[in-house]
This record gives sequence, C-alpha cells and structure tokens, in this order.
Amino acid sequence: MASSIGVITLSKNQGKYLLEAIDSILAEKPAKYIVYDCGSIDDSRQIIDSKKTSILQKIYVDSDNGPADGLNFALQQLDQDIFYYLNADDRLLPGVLSYVLKYFSENPECDILHGSINLIDASGSVVRVLPSMNFSLQGYAFGYSVVYQQATFIRTRALREIKFNVDNRISWDGELIVDLAIRGVSIHRTRKVLGEFRIHEESITGSISYKYLVKQQQKKIAIKIIGRTPAFPELFFAVVMRFFRAILRRIWPRIEYVK
Repeated sequence: MASSIGVITLSKNQGKYLLEAIDSILAEKPAKYIVYDCGSIDDSRQIIDSKKTSILQKIYVDSDNGPADGLNFALQQLDQDIFYYLNADDRLLPGVLSYVLKYFSENPECDILHGSINLIDASGSVVRVLPSMNFSLQGYAFGYSVVYQQATFIRTRALREIKFNVDNRISWDGELIVDLAIRGVSIHRTRKVLGEFRIHEESITGSISYKYLVKQQQKKIAIKIIGRTPAFPELFFAVVMRFFRAILRRIWPRIEYVK
C-alpha cells in the first residue's frame, strides 16, 4: 500500500519561476515537501520563507557537491512511501498526487511510475505534449527510451541501497532509473500527463554545451548497460529504433499529441 508522498524541489537562482513550482506542489498537499536551496543570491529564499505551512521544510546550504548530492541529502529527511522531485522552474499538474497514490496502491508490485509531460515556455504556456515511452535498458543505451523526471515517481523502498550518482552532474535522474532497472525493479508507464518541463533562456537544457555533456554522460551509462551483455535481438531492435527516432525528430514539429 502507498499512503504518502514526499516531494523535493532543488532551488538555485530560479526565483522567477520558483513560486509557480512551490504552489503547484503545495496545492496537491503532499505529506512532506522539502525545498533544498543551494547558495541562491536572488530572491529565492525570500520566496521560500514566505510560505507558512507545516508541510514545507526548507534546507539552506551555501554549497554542495552538485544536484545529486543535494537530492541524496534531502532524501534522508523523507520517510514517505513515494518519492518525487521537481526542479524550481518546472510544475506539477493538478490532481497528480492523488492519481499517483491510487495507482501505487492498486499496483503494489510497481516501484517506478512514469508518465507524459507538457513542454512549456517561459510564460508557462504549453508548447507540446511529450508522450511517455516504454522503458528498457537497451532502449536507454541507444537513445530511444526516455523517462521524464518531471513525471517520475519512485517507491522509496527501491532507494534503500541506491542513491543518485554524485559524480553525474548532467543526467543523475536518468542514471538512477538505469541503476534501479539493472536491479530488476518494476517500472510502469502511464500515458497521463503528470508534470510540466519549462524551457527558457536561463535554462541550460537547450544549450550546445549541455547537449554535448549529456552525450558524454549517456555514453558512460550506455557502457554500464551494454556491459550486461544483452541479447543480440534486443541490441538490433535498439539500433533500429534509434534510426527511426532520428527520423521522428525531423518531423516532430508536425506531430501533435493529445493527453
């Protein structure tokens, strides 16, 4: 049974969007909500301090060893059944926490639930719906299987021995899913849109340097996966899917998805 959800938001100089992120979480009334701020010099901490609720716990540090380190520290403060985290410039959608709790309760074998996301712009308008995909290790290794962090919920029992890789400064969330999958956890997918991912000028996600670093980190994770010697048919299918994904990217703007 799943009876409670604990949420973490990583915050650093995203005051422009932070209030929306916090309000989207508090409106859903999680059992516990931790906002972890590392060295913000804008108005982020004033925004956090303005929220007077017993649900919210604030953690302020001047420095840490990267986002994964901050998440691991904040995770130690959670004892809820389900874990979810949201970056300070993203949003959770209404009704999602109730849906997730119901899903986990009805599917006790499920360790990870992931869904679709809205891609939003700086103003918060929906640009596109990115549909969830079936996850496989081989698919992740070859770049066609994606799990969106803004729509991913993890049963905390799965995190007893595995934490975020502190050395991974780019795709720590994806590597965690891979590490859990290697251990054989049960990963479920829903088509429901669960979160919103914001792309804006201050975001590093769309930068050329970020994309280069992602590719380098993905290679390391792929080596970890391929080292498990997957069967030839799985590898062949993964290569074919990577080819079709490249084609899909060219026609992506013409495709519209419905929730």
